[in-house]
Amino acid sequence: MKPESVMLGDLCQVTPSPSSDLFTELSVEADGTPVVTPADITPARQIDTQALRRLPSTATGLERYRLRGGDLVLVRLGSVGRIALVDDGDEQWIYHSSCIRIRPDTSRVDPVFLAAYLAYPPVVDELLSHVQVGTVPVLTAGSLKALPVALPELRKQRLMAGALSEVALQMSVQHRILARLEAVGQGLFTKILGDEFPGMAASRPTGALSKSKVPRTRRTNRMS
Repeated sequence: MKPESVMLGDLCQVTPSPSSDLFTELSVEADGTPVVTPADITPARQIDTQALRRLPSTATGLERYRLRGGDLVLVRLGSVGRIALVDDGDEQWIYHSSCIRIRPDTSRVDPVFLAAYLAYPPVVDELLSHVQVGTVPVLTAGSLKALPVALPELRKQRLMAGALSEVALQMSVQHRILARLEAVGQGLFTKILGDEFPGMAASRPTGALSKSKVPRTRRTNRMS
């Protein structure tokens, strides 16, 4: 039987992004609520928890933008279309002003199925066709609600979700392996060639610190 076509807004609660003014004090040193930004969304449609920035504990007006297990976080500004599925352990976080929250009605649509559907290239192309093009591409909540979803019966969605979860797990494993191999490759250069390369020492300004003595600082200019 051919899947029915249902608008996303009829299947989910689509909540627009918070005001960007809320995130002026967002930092890795803050002690309050973690914030999911586009930079934290992985190709495996997961949230990378390693470097989440936070708001100060004094920040207010957050309740409307809390995340809970089964929510989807979709990038609406810049790299439009990147998406992550929120795990149960990620509750009490909020999402950044560059994102939109999608909360599926689980009696009609499986969140894992929907996350994969929204990441499916033909669907992404359809989504991008509704983007407002300017200095920075923008997707509105209204355009997202009007996106058609091909909806199989719930039983088939759940079967697909099981298979898709296994695929996502294998993707995550492979990404970790690739990251480890890249580190090994870079380490080989350092081990064999050392820190200095021909001509580099001579071109360095007099009195400049050697690479090994340059103080390390925490990188804070991550993409929002």
